[in-house]
Amino acid sequence: MTATASDADLDERGALAVAVLGVRFLLELGALAAVAYWGVVTAGGGLTGAALGLGLALVVAAVWGVFVSPKAPSRLDGAPRLAVEALVFGGAAVCLFATGQVALGTAFALVAVVDRALVSWLSLDSY
Repeated sequence: MTATASDADLDERGALAVAVLGVRFLLELGALAAVAYWGVVTAGGGLTGAALGLGLALVVAAVWGVFVSPKAPSRLDGAPRLAVEALVFGGAAVCLFATGQVALGTAFALVAVVDRALVSWLSLDSY
C-alpha cells in the first residue's frame, strides 16, 4: 500500500489526530447502536423491535455514507455537514436518554462535542 498525500498530512499531525479519528469512528458505530437500541426498546422487542432497530440504523448509516463519510458521493462541508453530524450524534444521545440510559447518553454527547472540536482544531474535516 502506498502512502497518499492525505496519509502524509495525517502522519504530520501525529498520534492525537489518529486517536481523534479513531474516537470519531467509534462514535459513528455508537450512533448506529443507539438508534437500533431505541428502536428495539420502543417497539417492545421481538421481531418488530429488531426490524425497527435495524431499519433505523440503516437509515442513519445511509445518511452518513451519502453526506458525511470521507468518500461520500454528495459530501457536505461547513454548516450543512455540521448539521448532519449534530442530527446523527445528537439524535443518538436523545435515543439513549429516551431509553433511560441517561449517563450513557450524557457521556456520548460530551465525547461527540469534544471530538468534533478536536476534528476542527486539527483540520481533520476531510477524513
